[in-house]
Amino acid sequence: MTDHSVPYPLVRRVSHRLLGDMLRMTLSEALHYDLTLEEGRTLSRAFTAVAHDWRRTDFLYLSPVGMDGDFSATVHAEGVDVDTGGDARHRLSWDDVRELAERLAVE
Repeated sequence: MTDHSVPYPLVRRVSHRLLGDMLRMTLSEALHYDLTLEEGRTLSRAFTAVAHDWRRTDFLYLSPVGMDGDFSATVHAEGVDVDTGGDARHRLSWDDVRELAERLAVE
């Protein structure tokens, strides 16, 4: 039986065969980003900054070295909308953004 109650977003350590320890930021069952530890800390600082004052920037972008895709998101009053590669976006609430900032900094 599969447990579908996985709490998203989540961050966990993973190993990359060439880059070593990395962080996997999982936003949904189908959406994740593999980040180096430094990329995780960088995104943590960006999330902290926009959660503190979302009016200071309107876009976040990171091109993780361990993936083919990139992380891009629009910042607005209700939170952060992550580009999923198509017309759809994945919404992160401000609580999600603060939680990710904390987890990416600590992991």
